[in-house]
Amino acid sequence: MSWECKYLRETFCDKRKKECCPGDAGCVLYGKYVFPLRDDTEGKAPKKASKKDFSSNKAKNSD
Repeated sequence: MSWECKYLRETFCDKRKKECCPGDAGCVLYGKYVFPLRDDTEGKAPKKASKKDFSSNKAKNSD
């Protein structure tokens, strides 16, 4: 199956005003198709460090 998006210009999405990421919110494919090989971490906020992460780094650096 082949399909061309009218909003795609090279790798930029004119509709979302950012890099194309098929299926992301705002995409014409959002909620209509599943992208099983896609990295789901794209577009999400980075994980915040927990106190546990901080204390383990502090212990490593104290040597």
